[in-house]
Amino acid sequence: MLMGLFQRLFEATRDVIALPNFDAGNKGVEISTSILRECIDRGSAGPDGANRRRLVKPFARGYMFGFSDACIQRLGVLDELESLALITVVHARIFGHKVGSSLVGDALRDERNAEFGRGRTAGAKDLFRWLDDRSYTPLLLTRFLQADDATSCPILPTGISPAESRIEGAAIIRLRPSLKIIKPIEH
Repeated sequence: MLMGLFQRLFEATRDVIALPNFDAGNKGVEISTSILRECIDRGSAGPDGANRRRLVKPFARGYMFGFSDACIQRLGVLDELESLALITVVHARIFGHKVGSSLVGDALRDERNAEFGRGRTAGAKDLFRWLDDRSYTPLLLTRFLQADDATSCPILPTGISPAESRIEGAAIIRLRPSLKIIKPIEH
């Protein structure tokens, strides 16, 4: 199954992936940057886009962080510091070095924010759905950016229940063992 994933993503065989010059981290940065840029552009949140200000919302920032982190991990970069550096590179390629670095710093401070956590989980799930079914297009960020109310939950693809989209107790995806679990909101 994993070999099929690599072949679909990189049109490579096991021999090519085993070569010393195959760099999973750079490939993860390339994939994340390309897909996130597309989502941002489709959501009219490019540099001159009408929805640009929605990118600073915790859900959007969490989505971008979670998507990048999941992609980088899925390609085999498991070292936490290396992964964080690569996530910073993704943000820097999209927003420039100064803003990108600042967004990653904000993301680390927002770990306990429920909306950030919901976005992070949605980003990771969107990546995994795309990897499992290449006909699926990861558009949850785009839908969030285009929503009339940018704090509302994006429309979920068919087959995903609303409960799966929320952070509730054990439904949290922990992408990094050392990152703290987001506590559920008391109602």
